Amino acid sequence: MHYHHLLLLSPIEAIAALVTLTFFFYFLWTKISRKPSKPPLPPEIAGGWPVIGHLFYLENDGDDRPLARKLSDLADKYGPVFTFRLGLSRVLVVSSYDAVKDCYSTNDAVFANRPACLYGEYLGYNNAMLFLANYGPYWRNIRKLVIQEVVSNTRLEKLKHIRFSKVQNSIKQLYSRVQNGENSVINLTDSLEELCFGLIVKMIAGKNYKLGGEGDEEVERFKEAFRKFLTLSMEFVLWDAFPIPLFKWVDFQGHIKSMKRTFKDIDSIFQSWLDEHIKQREMLMKVNNGCGNERDFIDVMLSKMSNEHLHEGYSRDTVIKATVFSLVLDAADTVSLHINWGMTLLINNQHVLKKAQEEIDTKVGKDRWIEESDIKNLVYLQAIFKEVLRLYPPGPLLVPHENSEDCVVSGYHIPKGTRLYTNVMKLQQDPKMWSNPDQFDPDRFFATDIDFRGQHYEFIPFGSGRRSCPGMTYALQVEYLTIGHLIQGFNFRTPSDEPLDMKEGPGITIRKVNPVEVLITPRLAPELYKV
Repeated sequence: MHYHHLLLLSPIEAIAALVTLTFFFYFLWTKISRKPSKPPLPPEIAGGWPVIGHLFYLENDGDDRPLARKLSDLADKYGPVFTFRLGLSRVLVVSSYDAVKDCYSTNDAVFANRPACLYGEYLGYNNAMLFLANYGPYWRNIRKLVIQEVVSNTRLEKLKHIRFSKVQNSIKQLYSRVQNGENSVINLTDSLEELCFGLIVKMIAGKNYKLGGEGDEEVERFKEAFRKFLTLSMEFVLWDAFPIPLFKWVDFQGHIKSMKRTFKDIDSIFQSWLDEHIKQREMLMKVNNGCGNERDFIDVMLSKMSNEHLHEGYSRDTVIKATVFSLVLDAADTVSLHINWGMTLLINNQHVLKKAQEEIDTKVGKDRWIEESDIKNLVYLQAIFKEVLRLYPPGPLLVPHENSEDCVVSGYHIPKGTRLYTNVMKLQQDPKMWSNPDQFDPDRFFATDIDFRGQHYEFIPFGSGRRSCPGMTYALQVEYLTIGHLIQGFNFRTPSDEPLDMKEGPGITIRKVNPVEVLITPRLAPELYKV
């Protein structure tokens, strides 16, 4: 009876029923077969323009603070995961524990690439420098070589006499200046820069360079080229935001010309170091029946590398020079900058300084100088270093990363080719993770076993994952030994008895604008300062 009625439907009713059934089955099919929708994109900061994005948003804002501080303010407004656009490139900024863990644990391999930059091509040996190289066979081989043969614990142990000797000479020079009355006020910043520069050049090339050496043409040329590199590497270049051939062919800003000129000066110095080592090595091999002499890092690299081309078409000489440049850049600039902040914090917090001196007096004594083997027993000094690393990480934004495929960070969809800035400074002063985060308080580390080797994602001053800083051990050895000597050997106060200013300069690092100028008083027996 019911089937009979269906057959009696009018044509219009039959068509309506058919359409209804078609839409019903289509709806069911799409619900079943539809792929899950992509997570949303992270929030993007306001003020972007079509095409150019936020290119001038952070540059022309009248704020001369470091970029990390500006991005910290934006995180307060937009949250710990947000983006902005530099021309055609999207930049992701993260500053929370969970987001950092997503980037350097879950997506560590995805974010292992480096964004292309023009200074890497023209100043960085076509990106052969370790920290600029993309993730792949070349990077893996060179990083392995550097870690195992250049900055390994075994290699650094063999060269510890150089570190001790250089630090000792620096201390004795400070003492001589005080005794001779050359200057009542000591510029500690200049002294630290000279020490760190001279030390890494000695360990790498066996040369006794002095940053302030007058009359030495090579030293002055290298110093000038080095400073130009630091300036040019932080300049805005059109090609970095708009990677199209036009901005390589037509050098509107003149940066490419400056880069080529600066690179020529730098490369000529590194090439002269390399030629000297090759010549000396050939002579020694003739005398020693085919055995060379590994006196410094260049000798080590020559002994471990053949003349054949490596991955990516780089020659042995290019790889050595690029690696030497990476080491000099990191050790000479970053280490001295960090020690400078450490001494500033200690001088401004005399109770912490006195407590550290008392520990050294008790564990080491006052009849000999502190040595690297003493550091393991100086637990308060170790806590001081952790606290300085927390407040003033050497790379407050780390080196930028770039993802090689789409991924998800804190529930947000991150498209392939997004640049990653990790705001370590904001992360390490997050009140959710740290009590009284703005306060200099080394005692906080006695209540926790947290360390800085990349596994505790709230504290990653040297980065985390496969692209963390390979020179961490060297940097810590130099910093422990230097600050240990300084506070063991001298008392410090400012000329006005007022705290040192903490003004930070603009840029991607956290550079103290004004030098640390202090009055120092020896606190050990005079014979310990004799050269």
